[in-house]
Amino acid sequence: MTPQDERAGIPHLSDWSNAIAFIANHYRQSFSPGTLHAAAEWATQKTLPEALRHLARHAGLHCQFLSATDQKMSAWRLPLVIQLRDGQVAIVESFDVNNAVGVRFVKELSLLSYCPLETLLPEIDKTVAFRPSAPERDIRTESYLTRFQPDWLRKIVLKDLRPYMHVMLASFAINVLALSGILFSMQVYDRVIPAQSYPTLYVLFSGVLLAAVFAFALKIMRGHVTDLLGKRGDIRVSDRVFGHALRLKNSAVPRSTGSFISQIRELEQVREMMTSTMMTIVADLPFFLLFQVVLFIVSPWLSWIAPVATVLMILPGLLLQRKLAALANKNQHENTLRNAILVESIQGLQDIKMMQAESRFLHQWNSYIAITAESGVRTRRLTHGLVSWGMSVQNLLYATVVVVGAPLVINGDITTGAMVAASMLSTRMVAPMTALCGVLARWQQVKTAKASLDNLMALPVEGGQDEPRVHRAVLHGNYEFRQAEFRYGLNDAAIPLRINQLSIKAGERIAILGRIGAGKSTLLQAMMGNVELVAGELRLDDLSLPQIDLADIRRNATLLTQEARLFHGTLRENLILGRPAATDDEIFSVLTLCGALEFVRKLPLGLEHIVMEGGVGLSGGQRQSLLLARTLLRDPNIVLLDEPTSYFDERTEKAFVEQLALWAGERTMIIATHKAAVLNIVDRILVIQDGQLALDKPKATVFEQEKARGQVVNI
Repeated sequence: MTPQDERAGIPHLSDWSNAIAFIANHYRQSFSPGTLHAAAEWATQKTLPEALRHLARHAGLHCQFLSATDQKMSAWRLPLVIQLRDGQVAIVESFDVNNAVGVRFVKELSLLSYCPLETLLPEIDKTVAFRPSAPERDIRTESYLTRFQPDWLRKIVLKDLRPYMHVMLASFAINVLALSGILFSMQVYDRVIPAQSYPTLYVLFSGVLLAAVFAFALKIMRGHVTDLLGKRGDIRVSDRVFGHALRLKNSAVPRSTGSFISQIRELEQVREMMTSTMMTIVADLPFFLLFQVVLFIVSPWLSWIAPVATVLMILPGLLLQRKLAALANKNQHENTLRNAILVESIQGLQDIKMMQAESRFLHQWNSYIAITAESGVRTRRLTHGLVSWGMSVQNLLYATVVVVGAPLVINGDITTGAMVAASMLSTRMVAPMTALCGVLARWQQVKTAKASLDNLMALPVEGGQDEPRVHRAVLHGNYEFRQAEFRYGLNDAAIPLRINQLSIKAGERIAILGRIGAGKSTLLQAMMGNVELVAGELRLDDLSLPQIDLADIRRNATLLTQEARLFHGTLRENLILGRPAATDDEIFSVLTLCGALEFVRKLPLGLEHIVMEGGVGLSGGQRQSLLLARTLLRDPNIVLLDEPTSYFDERTEKAFVEQLALWAGERTMIIATHKAAVLNIVDRILVIQDGQLALDKPKATVFEQEKARGQVVNI
């Protein structure tokens, strides 16, 4: 079966995700059901084994497909997940005394059905065993288990340690075969030339030629295996780092985009060093001792030269590590500043041009380049010197062996062949040490980059193991604020929002008014759990909001911020970002609702039109209508909108507001706005002033009071 056929045959993965969630709960694994189901929506293009392994990792499990010969069930293997020939997914949970199997179908998990084992077996299409990836967690050891582990990278790289044993075996064979050329030279000088034996020469040469062919084949295979293992390690490390970065808590995300990008970019040189360079050197280093033994056998008088040369090669690199560390730290800091100004300039390129501020930013850029170039030159000077020193010692080693060995040959202590073999063998011995010199020259740079990655990996993530949350499949929007204080970062001194008392009932339509910077956007962010609650209480549907699984909140509630952006890809890809399974009819429905259908239809490619990063090439109103469509396509129970019509003209705004009122139905809808038209569809008005709730009244009451005063509502 081709991968395409296998993909086409996958049943809806929501059944599998429900089964995996059941198994994870059975083993008391800490996981987010909402995140698991969201991952299932994006895994439909994978093959079934890939998709199930991907989902199992989200639930802290690993999975194994059982072959037809392994499908014989016993109580020791339960629970198992099976897929029947009709596509149904079920969980085999137990056996009774009559050898009947207890089965829970995913569509009816609350019901346990029994059927004879001999009846069930012919109907099974696939059998999968899911087991915990780690032992069950115990609160008594919680702090130890959840503590950041500095060796996280080494564990990922060494996960494929067994295949590297094959690499070591190939290296052993290659190095042993390399001795053939050395022994050939020794025999030719000592026996063939004095005896003038041409047949012996040709036989020995044929042996060397055969060894060279085998060595070449082994090198090709070793390189292939090393590349595959390096690629696998690269994928795992990249997945771990980027996945961690995507799941960072909002309060932990670095404030500078440039420095954040710089931290992630450090991954490249770290993983290259760990997965390729180091593994090759580690595979070759043990053979230094092997060659030393052979060299001692060939010529004990000359066996001391190579170890001395090795010490001379690596000693400068060890002595300069402190200076290299200082330069690496300085260089990294300067590169981070350079990346920050680069990213900031690119993001604000149009503003820089409009303000004619090119000279200012160019001056900043040149200043940083001059600083980084100077430190780069100093670093490269040292690293180039260390590498050159190692190569020079290696080149002089051959001559040194000859200089020391020649008098021994003249005195008859060793033969000419032994001297030649010793010189060749010594050069071969120190070859890995030359590569080691290069590693020592780069070690501090990699070490600094690893420390930067460690700082990133130590940042807290959403839904971490140290904060298990409550799963709620449905949330309606009953909010309750009590003496609540919020701030964006845990280290921030300012408290941008304080709400002493506020109750919001499900199904209400509320407008939030206030001046610029009053705290309207912060209130909406707080209702999504995106800012830190540092004091008081915030409840959603009678549960403390910080205790609810964020995936459940984001599935039931959606927030359109003023900073929302479109991503590079087709219009369709942007619109279904939060709902991958949306149909074309649903897409066109929300485009009509948001007033975007007309201009989408005029595009030559329609929904397949390519959108540039940030929606470049679209007007502000077009971008906003598409962002609104993407938000409403998720069909949430709670709708939070921050200035949703700020880019709309009056006609478009009026039409959208009318359609939004019809679409909202019984949903909870809260809109921060400065537009009077939005007030037509709300029933209640909140006014935020200086980060506090200044007014909370029904819209009719507010309008009556303002009318009595002869004023217009200040929005």
